[in-house]
Order: sequence, then C-alpha cells, then structure tokens
Amino acid sequence: MLEAIGFGLVTAAVVAMAAVGLSLQVSVTNFINFAYGDFMTFGAYVAYAANSAGLNFFAAVAVGGVATALLGVLANLTVFRPFVRRKARVITLLISTIGLSFIVQNLIVIIWGTGAERYTVSIGNAHHVGPFLWTTGDMVIMVTAFVLLLGLHLMLRYTRFGKSLRATSNNPDLALASGIDTGRVVNYTWLIAGFFAAVAGVALAMELNTLRPVLGFNELFVVFGAIILGGIGRPYGAMLGALIIGILTEVSGAYLNPAYKGSIAFAVVVILLLVRPQGLLAAKGKSA
Repeated sequence: MLEAIGFGLVTAAVVAMAAVGLSLQVSVTNFINFAYGDFMTFGAYVAYAANSAGLNFFAAVAVGGVATALLGVLANLTVFRPFVRRKARVITLLISTIGLSFIVQNLIVIIWGTGAERYTVSIGNAHHVGPFLWTTGDMVIMVTAFVLLLGLHLMLRYTRFGKSLRATSNNPDLALASGIDTGRVVNYTWLIAGFFAAVAGVALAMELNTLRPVLGFNELFVVFGAIILGGIGRPYGAMLGALIIGILTEVSGAYLNPAYKGSIAFAVVVILLLVRPQGLLAAKGKSA
C-alpha cells in the first residue's frame, strides 16, 4: 500500500504540472485547449532533440519549455485571439483547439516520425525513502513539480502580474476598465501554460520510459479529470485533483488488474462529482 502511494505521488506530480498549466489557461480564457496534450508531446520532443544534440538534459528541458511556451503564444495570436475578438461561441473555440491538436500532432510526426524514442539520461537506481521506493528520476520529477508549483503560487499571490492575472480571471471586462492590459495577461498565461505542458511532457516520457507522438494526447483525459475534480479553472483545485487521481490510480493498480486502474480512478471521480458537481474547490470565476 505505501509503495503504491509513493508511485501515486510521482504520477500526481506529473499530472499536477500539466493540470495546473491547463487550468490556469482556462481560468483566463474561459475555454479548454484540447491541443494541450499535444503541447506536452511537442515540448518533450524538442527537449529530446536538444538533449540528443548534446545539450545538458536540464538545459534541454528548458529549451523544450521555452519552445512550447512560444507555441502557446503563437496559437493564441494566430488562432484563438481572432475568434475571441469576433465574439465566437465557445464551441467554435473548442473545435479550433481540436484542429490545432491534429496540426501539432502531425507536425511532430513529420519532424520526428512515428517510432518510439527514449531520453539518453538514466532514471537512476531505486532508493528506499522511508516507506516509499523511488528512483532518482522519480525524485527529480517530484522536486521539479514542487518548485514549479511553489513558484506559481508565489507569482499568483505576491506579484503585480499575479494580481492582474487573478483580476482578468475574475472579470476580464472590469480588469480592462481598471487599466489592466488583459491581452498581455492572456499572452503571458499562454507562455506559462506552455512551459508547464512541456515539463509535464518530459516527466511523463521519463516515467513511461518512451516517447511517442500520442504521448500527451493519451494523457489528456487524465489531466481533464484532475481539472474537473478540483474545479474547472482553479489551479489549486487542479493540484488537489491530480493528487487524488495519482494516488487512486496507483493504489487501485496494486490490488487489481493494472489495465483497469485508470477506469477505477475515474469511477471514483464520477462518484465524487455526483456529490459535488462543481468540483472540490469553488467553481471558476472568483479567483485564480
């Protein structure tokens, strides 16, 4: 049980990085980006390419993060902002994100092919840390997630941009009337979400020990589950949702057929949402 919980914490760290980035974007733009899983894959592949070219692994991850952050801003400026300015319906924005998903996924296939790849860095040996059994790679993933999430928390709570982001999330029209450049806030939010997506993609590829063009796409509904469970558009709720889903997934897999662990975790999520449909934290719209 304790070892399964330990594995669940690693899974939760990966899901949390992805879910918080997407939840932050949803809180500001008010629509879900179905291409987010492919952003994760794109960042993981860019990091793989940089690392294969001889760049230090952590520097390669940073390159992947920056590339995906810029991809997010480019997508916002060229695809989503024109629709928003025309006051397009949410369903139109959702369909455009699905189209973007196919574009990014096919771009990955064109550049890197359909075969499986692996990072050259080793995940290290397994270590007993109290009752848990973690590899060096597992611990790096959890520490990275902690640092990124803590940094995001400090930014949201104690910086001028964080306050602007929360104001835009609460009421974009009022924020604009108050002198906040909401367009700049949205662009920076896409930057942050893209960076989180890339790091989560690399962590997921390390955890699975394989890198494929559908890596992030296959993980997308797990990320959605964490967001919905925590409350749509609530980054802190996404952290809590990721923790619950991560532990449920691994603990159920330790006692039942691992092939069903994802289904069991989502069954519990459905039950929880029947009791509290707005998610574990308050619904989106009051603060980020």
